[in-house]
Order: sequence, then C-alpha cells, then structure tokens
Amino acid sequence: MYDLLILGTLMSRNMCGYKLRQVVESSLIPRREISNGVMYPLLAKLEDHGYIEFHTDEQDPRHTKVAQITAAGRARFLALMAAPIAPDAKRESMFRFKFRGMPAVDKAHQEAILDDYEAQIKADLATYEGVRTHLQEVLQAPDTNKPYVDWTIRNLYLSIALCHTKLTWITDSRQAVNQKAEAQSNG
Repeated sequence: MYDLLILGTLMSRNMCGYKLRQVVESSLIPRREISNGVMYPLLAKLEDHGYIEFHTDEQDPRHTKVAQITAAGRARFLALMAAPIAPDAKRESMFRFKFRGMPAVDKAHQEAILDDYEAQIKADLATYEGVRTHLQEVLQAPDTNKPYVDWTIRNLYLSIALCHTKLTWITDSRQAVNQKAEAQSNG
C-alpha cells in the first residue's frame, strides 16, 4: 500500500525519509503516525527492489540521505496506478494515494481512477440507503430500542452525506481533468 504513495511522492521530487514519513502520515485515512520502525524498512525494501536509490545531500550540513525514484520505480508506480483497488479497509487510503499521483498519469488513467472511485462510492451509498430504509421500518416495531436505532440512522446519515460530498468532489475533479487536457491541447 505504501509503495504507491512513496513512489508517487518521489515522482514530484526527491525527499529524505523523515519528510516521506510525514507525507505518508498525512495521507492515511484515518490519519495515523508511522514509526521509523515501519518507514525505514519500507524504504529499504523499495531500494532492494531497485525502485529508489539514496544519495547524500552534500549541501545539507548533516549530509542527509535523500531518496530518488529510479526508472524501475517509475514503471512500478505506473503499474500500481493502473491496478484495481480492492473494496477493503484500505480502499479510501489507496484512492487518496492514487489521487496524489494523478499528475503522473495520462487523462485516460485519471478518468479510470475517478470512475473506479465513483463506482465504489455509489455502491457504498446504495448500501447505506438500503440499511437506512430497513432501520426506518424497524423503528415502527413495538419492541425496538428506539434511541439505539435512531442513533444508528443518524450515523448512516453521516455516511450518506460523506458519499454525496465525495460524488461532488469526483464531478469537480473530472472537470479539472478535462479543463487541463483542453488547455494542453490548445496550448
């Protein structure tokens, strides 16, 4: 999972491990801390596979090691960007990682990523709305724990609102992709 984000981040610029760790932490959904004990083995694995290499920053007084993506790393990144995302607990983070890497792929890949995200969000929305409808029927039963069901429905409304917000974001992002493509073809 982290390979996609780290390689995508290095597509834009070289970074030290500390800064890469900050990027990973800020990109996870929900946000959480990544220890050095997790981060540096990830970087070592990427280096062992030839996806990144480290150089010493001679201009830095501490001679910090800086990671740089290799040609093999670029190929791996593009393969990960094209790979489907499983509908599991990591799904939202994986899509966010792909969104960060969008500038590195062409319009067709950007649209495919947005299409995949939209399909999964619409499936979530349909599930939440179906459960809400069912629970509203359950509320009518005389032996229902109404406060519990009410709060469950309220929670579903939050999930439904988040889905609608994501769908709006997808529409806006599609427009941005199309505007950028149009500007590139005209300029």
